[in-house]
Amino acid sequence: MEPPTTPGEKGRPNRAERVALTDPHVRALRPRATAFDVWDAQQRGLLVRVLPSGRIEFAIRYRIGGSRRRLKLGCYPAVSLKAARSRARSAQSAIDNGKDPAAERQAAKTAPADTVKALADDYLKKHARKFKRSAAEDERLLEADVLPTWGPRSVRSLTRRDVRLLLDRVVDRGSPIMANRLLAVVRKMLNFAVDHDWIEANPAARVAKPAREVSRERVLTDEEIRRIWRVLEHAPTTAERPAPGRKGAKGPANDPICPVSPGLAAALKIRLLTAQRGGETIRMKWADVDLDAGWWEIPGTDTKNGEPHRVPLVARAQAIIRAQQKEKKEEKEESEFVFVGRGASLLDRAKKAPAAIARVLTVDFRGHDLRRTAATRMAAAGIPRDHIAKVLNHVEGGARATRVYDRHTYADEKRMALEAWDRALTAILTKQPKTGAAVVPIRRRQPR
Repeated sequence: MEPPTTPGEKGRPNRAERVALTDPHVRALRPRATAFDVWDAQQRGLLVRVLPSGRIEFAIRYRIGGSRRRLKLGCYPAVSLKAARSRARSAQSAIDNGKDPAAERQAAKTAPADTVKALADDYLKKHARKFKRSAAEDERLLEADVLPTWGPRSVRSLTRRDVRLLLDRVVDRGSPIMANRLLAVVRKMLNFAVDHDWIEANPAARVAKPAREVSRERVLTDEEIRRIWRVLEHAPTTAERPAPGRKGAKGPANDPICPVSPGLAAALKIRLLTAQRGGETIRMKWADVDLDAGWWEIPGTDTKNGEPHRVPLVARAQAIIRAQQKEKKEEKEESEFVFVGRGASLLDRAKKAPAAIARVLTVDFRGHDLRRTAATRMAAAGIPRDHIAKVLNHVEGGARATRVYDRHTYADEKRMALEAWDRALTAILTKQPKTGAAVVPIRRRQPR
């Protein structure tokens, strides 16, 4: 393509120059009465425009869809000739692939800066990832349900009706409880927006939860405890492990193979023995465990209430944790965490493990049932409620001053409570079913 003509200093049309530009050449360019272009013979489409003011600009000129476009690449000498050629090559590559970089730049300039997408990024960076252990779940909910609908919108345009419509879509797909979780995240993000001057008021402030939630009261029966413990003990043998590309054996219906990894199975047993939360158990670190003394120190950064918590480890729990050292050597894992899997931490898979157990046993079972069951069985064994609360690391009620000045650790009381529960669990696991069937030995199956 021939370079366009431009008026000369005296108004005569002169053809634009085309030369192999060099830095001395660019520096030597002098302004005229009207702007003029000098084309680079080395880089396709690159030109230097000299304005009457003396300003020197790099640009690339191209055609797309029959229309002529001009994309500015920066001013000389802030942008060197070398950098301008590099930018021109990148732009020309995009043009060759059917893109219109000048139009994209213009669209970016006109797009609102206060989009929900920008707010979500700011919220995750400055708040969620710094202060919330559930930051990954917040990000997942925003990516799945908020940004596809609200992403390019201005935060200031959101209304209460927008919030309700967003929640209604989640309810309509059959996930009312998830809609409650989504509302909590959206409300928190918009509170962040108010605190950081994105908006003046939170449109989700008084929006009611879409679904009524009832606290689960499920306590596992003796038979369910036996069945769950048995499946956690039933690790697959070498012959039962799946070959590459094949499904593994499931085992008989009355004695199914454990569907989760040995690390997850061990973590579930520790949850039942210690009555601790799932996230706290999965985050157990070797540095926090003293197996000789029988204690597990949970730092405040890992607890729900932010308070450090000292958990007694009964002999059965100590043995399970020690076994993880052997698992770690066999899998050649290098991790600070006690419960590890093949190649990765179990944090991302732990939440799905109870559902996998429930499927193979066809029982109504969730991970938190282990904690509730342990607490209920401790109460049945005569343990005082306030001692159970200490085991569970619940924040007690009453006067705040009393909590501040009462520095008793309740170490002996917590150990007595968990030892009583361990004795009760032993009785449950060794009790013969009422049907008269033979007792299934509770031991780990050895590889063949």
